[in-house]
Amino acid sequence: METAPGNSASKASGEAAPLARAPWWGRGVRNGVTMGILAFAAFLLLSQGELPGLGRVLVELPAGIAISAAVHLPQILLTAIAWRCLLPAGMRPSAWVMIRLRWYRESANSLLPAGALLGQAAAARLLTRHGVPADMAGATATVDMTLEAVSQLVFTLAGVALLLAGGADDAPAGLAVAGLAIAATGAVAMVVAQRHLGSLERLLARRWPALRREWMGHLHRAVLHLHMEWRGLMVSLLWHGAAWVLGTFEIMAVLGLLGQPVSLAEALVIESLAQALRNVGFMLPGALAAQEGAIVGAAALVGVPPAAALAVALVRRTREVAFALPGLVAWHRSETAGPRTMMGVGGRK
Repeated sequence: METAPGNSASKASGEAAPLARAPWWGRGVRNGVTMGILAFAAFLLLSQGELPGLGRVLVELPAGIAISAAVHLPQILLTAIAWRCLLPAGMRPSAWVMIRLRWYRESANSLLPAGALLGQAAAARLLTRHGVPADMAGATATVDMTLEAVSQLVFTLAGVALLLAGGADDAPAGLAVAGLAIAATGAVAMVVAQRHLGSLERLLARRWPALRREWMGHLHRAVLHLHMEWRGLMVSLLWHGAAWVLGTFEIMAVLGLLGQPVSLAEALVIESLAQALRNVGFMLPGALAAQEGAIVGAAALVGVPPAAALAVALVRRTREVAFALPGLVAWHRSETAGPRTMMGVGGRK
C-alpha cells in the first residue's frame, strides 16, 4: 500500500515546494500575536473599574495558563487517539504521529480563518505520508470531525440539563437552548453532508475544477464504510467525550485560582455552552471575540462576574496562542520535510 521510498520522497518534495512558499503560516503567526494583544487589551479595558481584581488576575495569569496547558495536553492526546481509532489496525501510525497531526489541526483552527477545515485537509494529506491511502486519510479526518461535533452535542445537552435542573430563569434558559441548537445544527449538517456526499460532487467539481470527481467517489465510499464500523465510531466518540469533559476541570481550576470557585456542575454548564456558542465564529481565526463573548455569557448563567469570566477567556486565549504559534511553525517544517523526516517517526506501531 505504500509507494516506493524514492518515489514517495520526490513526490512529497514536489508537493511541499509551493506549500513552503505559501503565506498561510506567516499570516497565522501574525494573527496569533495580534489576537493575544487584542485579548489582553480588551481585558484591561473592560476591567479598568476593578483594579484590585485586575491586579490579582495579572499576578495569577502565569499559573492560570499553566493549569490550562496541563489540562489541554491530555485533551490533545485523547482527540488524537479518537482519530487513530477510526483507522484500520494495519494502517495506524504511531500515537506520536497522530498527536502531532492533531496539534497541527488545532493550531490552524486557533490562528487561521476557517482553520478547522484547512487544518483537517492538511493533516489528512500529511497522514498519507505514513502509508495511509488518500481516501482513507480524508475519510477518517472527516468522520473524526463529525464525531467531535456529535460528542459536543451530547456534552452541550448535559450542560443544558444541569442548568435547567437548577431552575434557570427564562432568559438564561433561552441562551442555553440557543447553544444547544447551534451544536445540534453543526452535528446534523455534518452527518447529512457525509451521507449525501455523492450528490455534492458536481457542485464541488464546478467550484473547484482541480478536484477530481473520481477521488470524491472514493472518499464518499470510504466515509460510508467508516459509518458501518460501529465499534470504532463508539470508541472514538467516547474519547472525544472525555476530552470535552476535561475542559470542565480547566474552567473549575482557573476560576478557583481567581477567587471565584464554582462547582463541577457549574463548570460543566460554562464549558459546554461556551464551546457550543463559540461555533458561531468558526470562520474567524480562533473564533476571535466569539469565544470571549461565549465564555462571559455562559459564566453569567451560573453567577460568575464578567471580569472573572473574561479573565478565564484571556487565560484560554493565551494558552491557545502559546500552543498554536509553535504548532504552525512545526506544521510548516513538516510540509517542507520528506516523508521519513516529517514527524521524526517513519514507521507504524
